[in-house]
Amino acid sequence: IMGKIQIFKYNLIIFLIFSAVLTFVAGRLPRCLYQYRRWLFHPRKWEKSGRFYEKYFFVKKWKCRLPELSDFIKTFFAKKHLKNSSRGYLETFLNESCKSEIAHWMIISSALLFFIWSDTASGFLVLGLALLLNLPYIIIQRYNRPRLLRLLAREDEHAAEFVPADVHAVV
Repeated sequence: IMGKIQIFKYNLIIFLIFSAVLTFVAGRLPRCLYQYRRWLFHPRKWEKSGRFYEKYFFVKKWKCRLPELSDFIKTFFAKKHLKNSSRGYLETFLNESCKSEIAHWMIISSALLFFIWSDTASGFLVLGLALLLNLPYIIIQRYNRPRLLRLLAREDEHAAEFVPADVHAVV
């Protein structure tokens, strides 16, 4: 049993290193890979504009309690609260949420590597840990994105109200 505990300790250290490296890598990905308009990040019909996450995961009750990387590293984009509702800021927020989602999926995927050098039980333990630590953040991103898209649409409608009907008439 001592051998299994030692293996888990090593796997945990390796998993934490993978998590840090993959977070760094995700932060360096080309912007074209995490644009909120890409198919991968579109809200799905079954998500019901985020209501799925409210109903089955109670996301509103716990999402504010989880730490985010910007709490510890100030150079990261803070996603806990909206700072304003300008189009540029909302688009940045949306893209950062996509980048965050990619990072968490990469970390979960990396847990599959542990099946290569560990026994099956240890592999499932690390995979379970990866899911437990990363799925809540993916849920938050998937929950917030439709809400941010609605705000962006409202901002666009609001901006359109202030455009003169006939720009050429103002001479």
